[in-house]
Amino acid sequence: MSPTVTAIVRKAQGVVAVTTDGGDHPSLLPLEAVILHRLHEGSELTLAAWQEICAEGTLLLATRRGLELLAHKQRTERDIRAALAFDFQPADIDRALKRLLGLGFLDDRAWSERYLGGQRAQTRGRSLLRGVLRARGVADEVATQALDGRDELMAATEAARRRAPSLRSIADVERRRRRLYDFLRRRGFADDVCRRAVESALADSET
Repeated sequence: MSPTVTAIVRKAQGVVAVTTDGGDHPSLLPLEAVILHRLHEGSELTLAAWQEICAEGTLLLATRRGLELLAHKQRTERDIRAALAFDFQPADIDRALKRLLGLGFLDDRAWSERYLGGQRAQTRGRSLLRGVLRARGVADEVATQALDGRDELMAATEAARRRAPSLRSIADVERRRRRLYDFLRRRGFADDVCRRAVESALADSET
C-alpha cells in the first residue's frame, strides 16, 4: 500500500507531525525534511520512500537533540545515550551517536581529560577517579590514557598540604601521620604515594 499524507501539523522547535492514511500515529519529522521532500496533504509516496524519509528524519532529530545537549556542556557517550533514550529507539540512538562521533562532537577522551583537569579531580587519586570515569561510561583503555597524564604524587602532596593545617591540634605526630594517610587513601591514592605525600606535607607544616 502506498502511503498518502493526510495531515501535517507544525509543532515546537522545528518538528512537524506527519500523518499518513493507514498510520496509527503521526510520524515526527524535522521541518527541513518536510520541505526537502515537498511533503503536503495529499502527497503520495511509495512505502520504501516513506520509510526512508522517516528514518532520515528520526536520525536528524536524534542528532539535533544530541547537539543541543552537548551545547550546554561536554558529555560522555553514555550520558547522551541515556538522555536520548527518553524519546528515541536504541537503533536510532546508535545511528545518531555514530554521526556525532564521526563529526567529532562526542569524544570520551576529551571529556575525561577535561574532568581530570577540573578542581574537584585535582586532589583525588587514580583509583577513585577511574571509578568516576567508569561510572560515566568511559572505556577502561580511554580512562587509562587520560589518567596516565596525571602526576599522582603531586596531586596527593597538594591534597595532604591542604589537609595538614586542620590536624595541627593533634600533638601526637604519629596520629597526625595516620589521619593524613587515611585521608589520602579515602581519596583514592595508592599506598606508596600516600606515604611519600604525608611525609612531604608534614615536613612543610613544621617549617
